[in-house]
Amino acid sequence: DMLLDLTHARLAGKHVSVSSLCIASGVPATTALRRITDLVETGLAVRIKDHSDGRRVFVELTDDGFARMIRYLDKVERTAAAKIGRPARRA
Repeated sequence: DMLLDLTHARLAGKHVSVSSLCIASGVPATTALRRITDLVETGLAVRIKDHSDGRRVFVELTDDGFARMIRYLDKVERTAAAKIGRPARRA
């Protein structure tokens, strides 16, 4: 869910705060914070300080994280299309 939220935010040109991402994940905050740390440590996401509000931190996908999500979503779409017997949509 976090990766989907971050992918959507990047496509929409929006920022996602750590607290917003934790809430959207639907898991306890401590679990969500651990998953964010995992995403950062694996190079899929980065934390970025909000320069207008020192208390807030944003999370964004790295270029590699975004590329991996796009490949994943394309694969999901192709698999679903094959299962229902129609060609996958092309961007």
